[in-house]
Amino acid sequence: MRDGILGIDLGTSGVKVIVTKNGREQKIREGYESTDPKGWFDAICRATKVLDLSEVRAIGLSSQVGTYIYETENGVHTVGWRESVGTEEVEQLLNDIPQEVFIKEISMPHPRIISYPLPRISYIKKYHSVKNICQPKDYLIERLTGKRVTDKFSWRELANLNTGEYSGELMRHVGIKSEMLPEITEPDSIAGYVTKEASELTGIPEGVPVVTGCNDFFAGLLGMGMIEGGQMFDITGTSEHLGVVTKDTSIDTPLVCGPYFFENAHYGVTASSGASGTLARKMCSNENLLDCLTPDAPLFLPYLNGERAPIWDADAKGVWFGISADTTQKQLAYSALEGIVFSLYHIYEHMGNPPCTQITVAGGGAYDETLNRLKAAMFGVPIVILKQNDTSALGAMMLASVGVGDYADIKIAVEDCVRIERKINVSSSLTSMLRQRFEMFKRLYPALKGEFNIFKNLKGSMLK
Repeated sequence: MRDGILGIDLGTSGVKVIVTKNGREQKIREGYESTDPKGWFDAICRATKVLDLSEVRAIGLSSQVGTYIYETENGVHTVGWRESVGTEEVEQLLNDIPQEVFIKEISMPHPRIISYPLPRISYIKKYHSVKNICQPKDYLIERLTGKRVTDKFSWRELANLNTGEYSGELMRHVGIKSEMLPEITEPDSIAGYVTKEASELTGIPEGVPVVTGCNDFFAGLLGMGMIEGGQMFDITGTSEHLGVVTKDTSIDTPLVCGPYFFENAHYGVTASSGASGTLARKMCSNENLLDCLTPDAPLFLPYLNGERAPIWDADAKGVWFGISADTTQKQLAYSALEGIVFSLYHIYEHMGNPPCTQITVAGGGAYDETLNRLKAAMFGVPIVILKQNDTSALGAMMLASVGVGDYADIKIAVEDCVRIERKINVSSSLTSMLRQRFEMFKRLYPALKGEFNIFKNLKGSMLK
């Protein structure tokens, strides 16, 4: 990466800020004091003031999506991507609008994701008269430059990813107009320049160009390099994205498949892998837990925040199954990590078990040796670890470098900036037992599905 590029990745639980100087990176992560626009920007200001930003030439951005900031007569409000609202709305949309219309209007089939723009906007408009609406990165661009600008990838499902324009037909369906939304530009376009006010708050020099960037998933995938045929990507974090890059869009997939920078991304995303990993490590710190893989080890449904692919159930909950009087805390921790891997393999099956020769892993989970060895054994392929693990921030920085002319295009930036650190090979002795346990894992959710809804209603009635 060329010197003088600042990358900001606005995540769910904190912000990562990276700056390059003298061929080296300075990196800092700052948590949020509150998960709202003020909390996000305050965390960025705390982080940037620690770093030497005197030589910054450009800023690249990535952020969480599915979180919406909307203004009404009563002020500014936020709905987070993890909130379990929009289930009725997404089902209504899929009943009202044929998939052929979605493919024509947004260049991809519509999955059952409740945090996409249409179900969330439909939900919000049930209760509020909305003046305008944006997502976290759009808000951040406005705080830095005074302009409200976005990219087409962050507004997938309302924007056509081929034309880069909002769908007029779908906006009419939910009753909004384009002037209520941010202007769409390309991810490597300059959205604006740091204002004097923003400079005073952040320490970033006034006048520095801010490049639009994109959603954290696509930025992260970009920062992983060229994922080619026969390879898979696994982006860990609060949620976890597992998939492949393909030449064609899969129309019949129950997962997500749509245009990505170079081709198409076909993938599924979990809701609770990050929370499940945190739960495991609270129990056993950084121990290697593979010796806990025994026939009588408990199984774990890792649905602590509900689940997205492949079961699409916001009401699902985490469950340990098979606990005995002899079960240890270490075994419980192991099963939480194993459950993450099983949820990913469940997605892989719903993708149609595409051919795979290796899986490139990024994000915080890429540091977990137990998880990586379980993934290698379960999928039967090596796990690739990158030198720069914060790939969303790296992807944003590469887009900024292209935006200010350091590279002629994104592919050249990828070739120059992405490096492999090591590979974790398959431990085939674990594969047979893991896959047998996985078959039982798959039967647990269908057996409990109705009980999750009853549990939700019971909790609600007790709070009245």
